[in-house]
Amino acid sequence: MPEYTGTYFSENNQFQKVTLFSPDILKEGVALYEVLRIFRGIPLFLDDHMGRLQASIRLSGHQYNLSFTVIRYLLKNLIKINAIQEGNVKIVLHFSDHQQPVLYTYFIPHFYPTPDMYQDGVETDLFMAVRNNPNIKLMVPAMRQRISEFIRAENLYDALLVDADETITEGSKTNVFFVKKAVLYTAPGDKVLKGITRQKVFDLCNQLNYKIIERSISIITLHKYEAAFFTGTSPKILPISRIANIQYDVTHPVVKNLMSTYDKLIATCL
Repeated sequence: MPEYTGTYFSENNQFQKVTLFSPDILKEGVALYEVLRIFRGIPLFLDDHMGRLQASIRLSGHQYNLSFTVIRYLLKNLIKINAIQEGNVKIVLHFSDHQQPVLYTYFIPHFYPTPDMYQDGVETDLFMAVRNNPNIKLMVPAMRQRISEFIRAENLYDALLVDADETITEGSKTNVFFVKKAVLYTAPGDKVLKGITRQKVFDLCNQLNYKIIERSISIITLHKYEAAFFTGTSPKILPISRIANIQYDVTHPVVKNLMSTYDKLIATCL
C-alpha cells in the first residue's frame, strides 16, 4: 500500500501530482512529522499539532521557522485540490545534508475504528520496543515495519510498547490510559510521545473532575485495572477489550463519559 492517497501533494509551496512523489526520499536524513485529521473539511486541533511539530524541530537540534500561516494555506488548498473532506494528512519536514529543509503535505491512508470497535473494544498485546527520543515525532521505518508485522500476525488494533523495565509506555501509534474506579493512569510525559488526543483527555479530565496519575505501568500490574483505552488522531478514544490474556470492561462509565465528551469537543471545532 502506498503511503499517500489523493491526487495532489505539496512540496514546499508547490502542488504536484502524487505520481511524482517518492516517500523513499524520506528514508535519508531526518524526517519530522505530524498526522492530523480532516473532519468535514476542517483540520482538527491544528494549532496543537503545529506546536508539537515546532517542539520536535527544537528538540531535534535543527533550525526551521515553521509558519502557521503557510501551513493553514497549504492544508486549505490541499483539501480543496484533492476534494477530500474526511481523512488524515501528514505534514513532513525533511532535513537532508547540504540541502534546504523541504516541507511536504499529503493525504495518507487511514483506518478509523468501526462503530462495533467503539462498542466492543479492540485487542492488543505487548511488544518490546523503546523510542529513543519519544517527544520527537521522527520517522523510523525499520521499527515501524517490525511492529506492523507483529500487529498483522496477531490480528491486533495496535501494539503496546514495553521498555527494559517491563513497563508500558504507549502504543505504536497511540497513547494508552488505564482506569481504576474514577482514577486514570498513564505513563509519564517524558517517556512517551505526548499525543494531541492524550492532552485533550487531560483537559477533559480536569473538566470532569477525574484524577489522572502519570506513572510507569508495570506489566505485572495490568490485572489491577478495570478498564483501558487508546487515544490518537484516528481512534480518538477507543476502549480496549483485551491486553494479552487480561480482559477489560469496555462499558466502564469513565471511558464512556470521556468518549462522549471528546466527540462534543470535536463538534466545537466545526
